[in-house]
Amino acid sequence: MGRAFVCFRYFLMFGAVVLGLSGAITSIFSGYFIYQLHEYAPLTPDNVCGSSATLLTMGVITCGVGWFAFQFLNFSNRGQVITFAVTLTIITVTELGVGIWALVRHEQVDVLPSARLEENFALATTDQKSSWDHMQSKLHCCGIDGPADYRGHNSIPWSCCNTTNSANDNSTEGACTNIYKRGCQHVVINRTRSILLYVFLLALCSVLLQVSFILCIFCYAKIYRKKMEKRVQLEIGKRASEPDTKDNLLARRSKHLNNVDDS
Repeated sequence: MGRAFVCFRYFLMFGAVVLGLSGAITSIFSGYFIYQLHEYAPLTPDNVCGSSATLLTMGVITCGVGWFAFQFLNFSNRGQVITFAVTLTIITVTELGVGIWALVRHEQVDVLPSARLEENFALATTDQKSSWDHMQSKLHCCGIDGPADYRGHNSIPWSCCNTTNSANDNSTEGACTNIYKRGCQHVVINRTRSILLYVFLLALCSVLLQVSFILCIFCYAKIYRKKMEKRVQLEIGKRASEPDTKDNLLARRSKHLNNVDDS
């Protein structure tokens, strides 16, 4: 029992380090997902960053809780361990809700309203030109639904040109013979759905790790309780044996004195 108790104690200390690292990793990936969702803001659907932002917050809190547990938590104190388990349970339930939220939002993602699309595309060659150029060149797309969206503009931007085609190497300067045919709208929608799915998987992995750690804490609490019960029983047995020992000594001493008197 004592050896199992010590092993579990060191295992929980190691688990606290792993918990802190998992929180840091969760925060890093969540921040990266938020950056990706904002990278193509002109066509990114509304209300898709909430789950990532919440998971980022939970990751930071988990990292702090893991560090605090490793530095200050006394794993021999049952009350502190139970408080730590309750705190971790609240974080786990919150992250589980975040994962479900991301999965539901994944199914609800849809294209932006037509008025919003027209408003954003009107800035494609002015205020948001750099964002559109970055989006079109990186996603290999052009306009909202295709190059035809630039029909009312003077020219199609160079970011819509497929420069990876070898035919363009021999083309005349300033001319593009191969333009991306697909629009950016559905590419961004599919990419947003993929990110939300990654958020769900990240939250699920974090929840599974935390649930495993919570189960270990309850096993530790059970071993601790049995150890305390055994210690109490030993103390009771020891106290119960002490009067008997004193009585025996007094009886022996009285018998010895009686023998002396008889002689």
